[in-house]
Amino acid sequence: MHVASPGARVPCPSVELSCCTSSPTSARCSRAPCSRRRIISHVQILLETTNSSDPVRAPSSSTTNSSSTGAPLLLDTLRNSFKEHGAAPVSKLKTGPRICVLGAGVNGLATTVRLLEALPAADITVYANRFGTDVTTHGAAGVWMPYKLSNTPEKLTQRWGQETFNHLLDLVHSDQAVQAGVQWSYCHSLFLAPEPNPFWASTVHGFNRMSQQELELFSRPVDWLSIQGTAKAVENGDVETGPGSAHNANWPPTAFVDGYTFNTVVCEGRHYMRWLNHKLDRAGVHQVQRKLTSLANIADEGWDLVINCCGLGCRRMLPDGQCYPIRGQIMRVKAPWVNQCVFAHFPDETSYIIPNRDFVVLGGTGQIGNHSTEVSLADAERIVDRAIQVLPSLKHAELLDHWVGFRPGRSSLRLDTEVITAAMLQAALEANQAATAAAAAAAAAGTGHTTSTPPPSAATAAK
Repeated sequence: MHVASPGARVPCPSVELSCCTSSPTSARCSRAPCSRRRIISHVQILLETTNSSDPVRAPSSSTTNSSSTGAPLLLDTLRNSFKEHGAAPVSKLKTGPRICVLGAGVNGLATTVRLLEALPAADITVYANRFGTDVTTHGAAGVWMPYKLSNTPEKLTQRWGQETFNHLLDLVHSDQAVQAGVQWSYCHSLFLAPEPNPFWASTVHGFNRMSQQELELFSRPVDWLSIQGTAKAVENGDVETGPGSAHNANWPPTAFVDGYTFNTVVCEGRHYMRWLNHKLDRAGVHQVQRKLTSLANIADEGWDLVINCCGLGCRRMLPDGQCYPIRGQIMRVKAPWVNQCVFAHFPDETSYIIPNRDFVVLGGTGQIGNHSTEVSLADAERIVDRAIQVLPSLKHAELLDHWVGFRPGRSSLRLDTEVITAAMLQAALEANQAATAAAAAAAAAGTGHTTSTPPPSAATAAK
């Protein structure tokens, strides 16, 4: 395996591959017991920063057909939620390198926008199995905070996170804020034991430690005996662990003893994805629905560069055995009086309350290796119970729906470049076929285990 130099052109049948396998953009969809098809994952949108300026030309006829208020018409909405474009118009044919982006989640689309800015003449095609409302990003509550990045080096997380925050902050102060779905949000983060400042404290604005009086206000309604019981169960291995799972026998008789507040940016995935799609439509980027089982499927198509943003799909695409699903379940409620974020770090999970424009997101779960797409009543009851303990007024909220989806997890986020030959792709394809056959044999034998289980250290990091 050879590392390719930046901008190197690789002769066919080789392709140059940039891999970003921990992108929170790929998930399977589920049908929750409500009136609409939903998927969800509360994820931190961590991506290489995109520029808020439009890199290309005036709107095409497919994007100008909207109402005078700027709201998309039904046909525009349909096209943006289910992409299957043919060749670009002759006037938009490009003469630069042919680039293929795999994946249409936030990393895939944001990467494509960056490519357009850096290489305006590039001929770019996006291949994805799912688009629009069928990707996890569409359901993300979208608060900026490094979250569930496993063993990714802190230095890299800080750099990428800072660039993302700067990009979102630029959008907040631009005329694109409404379309991009970004806004400021004030946050409280509550802990059951002393907690040091996070490494990203200097990135957000207005970071402060909470006073004892503030902590007592949040602690009053908390069922402390129940929390202590949960902590003991976690210690005994009876409950799945999560952030803040360590049991401390010296905990005081009141709940939250430490915490901090800060101002950050909320970027709602459903709006941000629509904004990115609009930019790509104006640029004449091909977006094609296509299900790939291996990189070998595109080895003979003459691409100069392939950028892999498949997220969880990398398990079989490469295959990458270090990828695994992190099941997230949330609910959306109508509670317009709630205008601040709250993160309460309980022994088994982090309970969060995140206001979006049209609803408030209550969460959540971070269940590693859980493949269930069904809404769990037990998870839903625990989410509601914790949210009401932290903010009692939520007992008057109106339930809108439940969402379930998968964050892509990995032992460490991967972002690098390598040259892959046709022979290497064929070997990967054969390995993938062997893994599939083994999984089928295991299922037939009644084991039901088709994926590897990641190490416990994968469930990291406070929000």
